[in-house]
Amino acid sequence: MLGALHQFLDLKTLIWLFPIIFIFHDLEEIITIESSMAANKDNYPKTSFVELTLRMRKKLGSTAAQLAVSATWILLIISFTSVMTAHFSSNGEGFLLFTAILNLFVLQAFMHIVQSIMFRGYTPGIITSLLLLIPYCLVTYYFLVVYGQMDWHLLFTSLPVSLVMILVFLVGNLLGRFFIR
Repeated sequence: MLGALHQFLDLKTLIWLFPIIFIFHDLEEIITIESSMAANKDNYPKTSFVELTLRMRKKLGSTAAQLAVSATWILLIISFTSVMTAHFSSNGEGFLLFTAILNLFVLQAFMHIVQSIMFRGYTPGIITSLLLLIPYCLVTYYFLVVYGQMDWHLLFTSLPVSLVMILVFLVGNLLGRFFIR
């Protein structure tokens, strides 16, 4: 089945889809975060995970405007990464940062699933996580392997870079809180 995708997709197309997939995912979060939190604030289960998640949302910015500033920051980084990866991929290089951010997409999709389970309902971002993020990441990992651009060494090397990128992306949350109060 994945072999059939080769007639519709190639690695360059997947690289250029990276920011587009991110935009769709973050639009779902931006559009639904405030209404979802307001509608369910008294219905959330009183578990330590839920309480921790709600505290983190408040500290990192829980308004649509704050999230939009953060998403813009992350989109700039993802777009720059896509441009650089597409440029250097013709040499068979330049996939470390791309893979590191792709790893974070997988982590984010997984966190949306966990949050939906723990919150026992819809959480902003779960629909696009299931319909876009997870399929995109799996297909992209597949193409990276098939085209010989990813191996175990790159995957393990990208993991510490992914951790650093979490901190870089959190700058967007700080910018959102700074500019939108």
